[in-house]
Amino acid sequence: MEDESNQTIAAISLLKKRITLILLLIVGIASASMIIMNYYTIRILSGARAYINGESQYSKAQKDASAHLTNYIYLENEADYGSFEKDINVPVGDRMARLALSPDKINYTEAQKGFLQGKNHPSDIDDMIWLFKRFKHLAMFEQAINIWADGDAMVNNLQQLGLQARQKILAGNISASERKILILAISNNSEQMTIKERAFSDVLGNISRKINLYVFIANVFITLIILISSLSYAGIMIRNLADSKKTIIEQNENLQVINAGLDKFVFNVTHDLRSPLASLVGLIGLIDDENDLAQIKSYTLMMKDSLEKQDRFINEMLTFIKSKHTGLVKQECSLATIVDNVISQNNYSNGGKQVHFYKELDLINIDSDALKLQVILNNLVSNSIKYSDSKKDEQWVKVRTYRTETGAVIEVEDNGLGIRQADQERIFDKFYLSGTNKKSSGIGLYLVKDAVTQLNGKIEVRSEPGVSSKFMVSIPC
Repeated sequence: MEDESNQTIAAISLLKKRITLILLLIVGIASASMIIMNYYTIRILSGARAYINGESQYSKAQKDASAHLTNYIYLENEADYGSFEKDINVPVGDRMARLALSPDKINYTEAQKGFLQGKNHPSDIDDMIWLFKRFKHLAMFEQAINIWADGDAMVNNLQQLGLQARQKILAGNISASERKILILAISNNSEQMTIKERAFSDVLGNISRKINLYVFIANVFITLIILISSLSYAGIMIRNLADSKKTIIEQNENLQVINAGLDKFVFNVTHDLRSPLASLVGLIGLIDDENDLAQIKSYTLMMKDSLEKQDRFINEMLTFIKSKHTGLVKQECSLATIVDNVISQNNYSNGGKQVHFYKELDLINIDSDALKLQVILNNLVSNSIKYSDSKKDEQWVKVRTYRTETGAVIEVEDNGLGIRQADQERIFDKFYLSGTNKKSSGIGLYLVKDAVTQLNGKIEVRSEPGVSSKFMVSIPC
């Protein structure tokens, strides 16, 4: 039953992953489609705009050519005929471009040459050629091309009227009636050309408007796809986060239960161990009084050292756990009392050898956690005693307290063995032992660091091997 449940959960998880990947793929494809579509839309509209601008040049040149030809017929001024030929070359160039683009095999060189002659902007020519090539068989664009072809036929007709007038004027036999007929023909041709030019612009305008409409609809459709997919993806992610949060909360609650059980277990074990340890220490003291049992005494001393080490370790663990459970309890406490208690507890911890204690307490009372201050001072002082230098004439420990601008400082200094530079960065690690002193459990300075951290303070160490060590604890108050 449990296996079936696990398989179902695994299948649902796999399905969610696949759906997520599909949604991301849809968003990616839709975004790419929008980019590509907008790129080609811009190019199509750019090409259509270029054709409309070209039509304006085409129309202007045709009308100027008609006006110059009319003036030439009236005045027979050669400059007017020269202007006519110059202006008529503009629509002739566009005709050249159209003819070069019409076959399936496009003559790009002729097309570019024709468009340049038609006074189209050089940067627009590539888009004009591309638009013609891609859409020349499309119904609406084909309609525009047909109108363009009709206009070119009228341009050709205007050219013929110019040649006819030129021949008669040069021959000197043009009559007044012939002048009227030519001018009327030019006027009619110009009117027809205007109709074609407007129709060409209207068709291209319609194409542009339809493209804008289709692109708008497509953009809305693609945007909706992206929006729906993104919202679906976000919904899945939110649900996953909610499920993860729920799982983490459940795990945290389970861990808290486990942690409470472990703490209780540690309390029980340490309490049960201390009773027999205390009894053994008392018995060992009685055995030590038996002077004739030298060999037994050596063994019992070893037992005593081992048991005392275990006792210290258990006491330290008890203090640590108690500190953890009580949290941070700030209240006014007496540093002087705490220092005196610590010194009295450690006064005979050096194997009977005298250690001199010096106090310089400029700060007596402080708002802080008394238990954590007790942990800090007790471990620092006991460490100073453990690592005292028996070769020196005087072994001493100095405790100083004073206030600074940022808070309170507690210093514990000794003239013991000192700490090697390589060890100074690791002495606050749990169970780390420096030097050869076997009395340390390796947890005292870890407890100090933990207590200082709980007080939002910091601790520094300065030491010179063989000379002295100084620990400086700074805490806000």
